[in-house]
Amino acid sequence: MIQFVKTNAVLLALVAVILYQQSELKEVERTLNYIYAAVQTNNTDIQATKEEVWVVSDLLVAIYEEEAAAAK
Repeated sequence: MIQFVKTNAVLLALVAVILYQQSELKEVERTLNYIYAAVQTNNTDIQATKEEVWVVSDLLVAIYEEEAAAAK
């Protein structure tokens, strides 16, 4: 009987450890998802900024070419 109780206690302890680790893994997964979302948002912001820079660059080139053509 004592052996049975010891075996069950060990099994319960193992189940408790597994459940704890699963909850830890879920926390890690949530954290990684949060980081991924932040990176994606940052990437979107970078792309938008890059496009704005290209628009300004194109405007500057157009103005320069217009002024150069007017000077001739």
